[in-house]
Amino acid sequence: MAEISPRVYWLFQSLVAVMPYLLAGLLAGALVLAAGAFLARFLFLDWLRPIEEACLLTLKEWANPILDRCMTAITWMAQGEVTIPLLVVVGGILIYYNEAIAAFVLAIGLSGSWLLNGIFKSFFRRERPDLWASSKRPMDYSYPSGHSMSAISFYGLLAANLTNCLSIPLGITATLAAILTLAVGFSRVYLGMHWPTDVLSGWVAGGIWLVACLEGLIQIGGL
Repeated sequence: MAEISPRVYWLFQSLVAVMPYLLAGLLAGALVLAAGAFLARFLFLDWLRPIEEACLLTLKEWANPILDRCMTAITWMAQGEVTIPLLVVVGGILIYYNEAIAAFVLAIGLSGSWLLNGIFKSFFRRERPDLWASSKRPMDYSYPSGHSMSAISFYGLLAANLTNCLSIPLGITATLAAILTLAVGFSRVYLGMHWPTDVLSGWVAGGIWLVACLEGLIQIGGL
């Protein structure tokens, strides 16, 4: 017990030290999403809507069964059915390498993106695109894109931690994370699940949240 207690105390102290960065990241992400919602609803609605509709309809013209299956597979990479098992596996690896705080922040990073997404979907209540019939379209609201937020924050943190713990070059992990993030966002628009501005806002807010999580880890020596 005497050997465990110092570790538990250190973990608690680390979480306390990183908390200001996480709170600042959540606040900054919330402000960005609020600003985006205000601009889209009250200032640019008439200008943006035709552009977004044209974008979606153009992508629909490109659609084919093979591309549909590829985009569906890609979009799943940011869903809980994939990210939660990855979190468990990578979290276990991080704990094995005595990086428990990094594992906690990885879990907090994923949870934080879900939190921001849930709050702003309920607050803004933007309807999802309905330009063509689709039985796969979710029933909840559109703004922001939770998949885009989760992709950039979760896979960004994953890339940094894999580089730190397994010495995989950052150029490789960061590039793969960026490609996956862009692909997930594109898939959401291609499948008609989101407006382009939903995805852009999700990327920006998720990117801010990612930077906050990384900065917190750096400050406590977790990266």
